[in-house]
Amino acid sequence: MSSQPVLSIVVAVYNGEKFLPQFFDSLIAQKLENWELIVVNDGSKDKSEDIIKSYADKFVHLKVLYQENQGVSVARNTGMVEATGKYITFPDIDDEISPQMYGRLLEIALSNDLDVATCNGTYVYTNGDAPKAIFPPNKVPSTGVISGPEWLEIGLSSRKFLHVTWLNLYRLDMLRQHKFFFEPKLHHQDIPWTTEVLLVAKRVQFINEQYYRYLIHNQSVSHSLSGDERSVRKIKTYLKIIDMLLNIYQRYPEQVKQAPACLWQVGKEGLGVIQALLAIKSPDVQKEMVQLFFDKGYWQIVWAHATTVKLKWRLIRRYTKLKEIIKS
Repeated sequence: MSSQPVLSIVVAVYNGEKFLPQFFDSLIAQKLENWELIVVNDGSKDKSEDIIKSYADKFVHLKVLYQENQGVSVARNTGMVEATGKYITFPDIDDEISPQMYGRLLEIALSNDLDVATCNGTYVYTNGDAPKAIFPPNKVPSTGVISGPEWLEIGLSSRKFLHVTWLNLYRLDMLRQHKFFFEPKLHHQDIPWTTEVLLVAKRVQFINEQYYRYLIHNQSVSHSLSGDERSVRKIKTYLKIIDMLLNIYQRYPEQVKQAPACLWQVGKEGLGVIQALLAIKSPDVQKEMVQLFFDKGYWQIVWAHATTVKLKWRLIRRYTKLKEIIKS
């Protein structure tokens, strides 16, 4: 390649034959110049490899990497190591990308020398529920160039902010400077990733334009379990996320002061854990998990980070139920 690509698009593929044609076509429709596509085949066992090969001549700069199945986090890390672009992004193959998305984000990223450029998107429910914006337009308007902690505070204060890696372009040099990688084998790894990246980012801009359609469907990894198994996995996942968030906040105390809603974030994730605890059907499993929640000090952590009256009230209402489970 004669010059550094302006954008590296890194995509993890695992058994994606159903989605790859539409995904590749959406990238072709971007009409970008001087960019690279890095496809990490994460041990697919279907016809994904054949589809990737069939599209190979449609991309000027394509890298295809192969690894044993290790999950989306490791696949993204593998692709990030090989990336050479000024900016990098991590879309999911089962979503829909507007033809204007990357061109528009690159426009603001390059003109404003951004560390992170982000846009709005849409949640699309395959069960027929009405689509809705990821960031409510009335609560999260477009910004000028602000710091990462400022954007984190705006997003978290909206109480609708979710950590979504695929809406963003990141300056690759910034990620490498801070040695950022996705946490292997952690569901919802976007939460600690996005939090830490934004705490160090100095120049961030959000445009309230919806370019990404995130499809919520039953084939998602997040919906592949049911019953107590799903609840227990959610509990363990979010307890680890709470631990990671607390460690991140210790590393960046001054930045967290600029985004005090970060503290609320721990309380909010803890409430989700409690709801999952109460959803467990097996009395023995439920008692074991609730006992762990108290013995490891998570109740105290969650309560200390409940920074709003509403959140404290929701926790208080569930405290008695948790204690009754232990006594039963």
